[in-house]
Amino acid sequence: MPKPLLIVLLLACAPLYAHSDTPLQAEHGGTVKESAAGHQLELSYRPDTLTLYLKDHDGRPLKTSGANAEVILQTKQQQRRVTLTPSGSNQLSSQGDFAALSGSVAIIQYTLAGQKLEQARLTLQ
Repeated sequence: MPKPLLIVLLLACAPLYAHSDTPLQAEHGGTVKESAAGHQLELSYRPDTLTLYLKDHDGRPLKTSGANAEVILQTKQQQRRVTLTPSGSNQLSSQGDFAALSGSVAIIQYTLAGQKLEQARLTLQ
């Protein structure tokens, strides 16, 4: 293959590799994971609030109006389910006792308006 043609082909393919595998950043002090659908999920907790922040693959906030989510929190001693409801432009949250969640496994099940159920699993920091 002629060298100029090879260079043109390589340059044409460059946009296919535009997304890098750089680590996702936690903007709210939570634990971040990308779902199979390509959504960036950040699960953050405070002693009285559990909040899920949603973004698309490119880091743009996803609207959560009409969305719903459930988080299954698993520790060595117990398992509990928490229902999250929309509480901001790209967040869902719940009030309760969430003081001792470090090390817990969280299984997140969520549905955005008009879309199918998605899941992700992460370990809280």
